Amino acid sequence: MTHLGLIVLAVCANVVLNLALRETSRNMDISSLAAGAFSLLLSPWMWLALFSGFVLIGAFMGAIRYYSLSITYVAITASAMVALTLVGMLLHGEHVSLARFLGLALIVAGLILTLRAA
Repeated sequence: MTHLGLIVLAVCANVVLNLALRETSRNMDISSLAAGAFSLLLSPWMWLALFSGFVLIGAFMGAIRYYSLSITYVAITASAMVALTLVGMLLHGEHVSLARFLGLALIVAGLILTLRAA
């Protein structure tokens, strides 16, 4: 798999991981420690989060094996941040203010500049 392919895989895994953790936390029984542990074990969202975490780590390790750690980390983190915002807008109806939109645009511009400088 190419470096770009590994980055895309890591970004997707990062988005799924964060969404699954959000759903896990919403459905978790926090009435006691035992109930919380039991609800985690039975939660399909938690298992999806664990799987996504393993995919994220594997793709990240594969990408940094062949390319700069700093560039790869920035590419994955910035892309996941933008992707999570878009997913939040589409799936959860989150509002994105003009200031937030401009901030995301700056992140994308910074990512492009960083990748071109590499």
